[in-house]
Amino acid sequence: MSQKILVVDDDIDVLESRKIVLEHDNYEVVTATNIPVAKEIVAKGDIDLIVLDVMIEGDSDGFNFAIFLKGNETFKSIPIILATAVNQRTKFKFDLEKDGAFMPVEKFMEKPIDPDDLIVTIRGLLKQK
Repeated sequence: MSQKILVVDDDIDVLESRKIVLEHDNYEVVTATNIPVAKEIVAKGDIDLIVLDVMIEGDSDGFNFAIFLKGNETFKSIPIILATAVNQRTKFKFDLEKDGAFMPVEKFMEKPIDPDDLIVTIRGLLKQK
């Protein structure tokens, strides 16, 4: 059985392109364009990893969702990759070493993300799981 990845992004083109790349690497992919739908999917169980945009409906929805997941005993072991252009759009410079408390995620990747880099990152995180 293939591992299941949830991709959360409000940009349909990003969702579709990530889905194609991940399915080509034999992952099962489910998608959500907003946080309420993402929460429903995660609540059903069996998600192995989440690729999560930061700025969905609001500027910090992705951060808040990651904090919710990592603060919940049931979901905290799911690896999360924050995939975002927040540094470009806001001129903030987030990184996991200094901002880890605010970004309780395993990896932070700046958009646009090279598909090969995404696959390598996902494989590494799922291998650690």
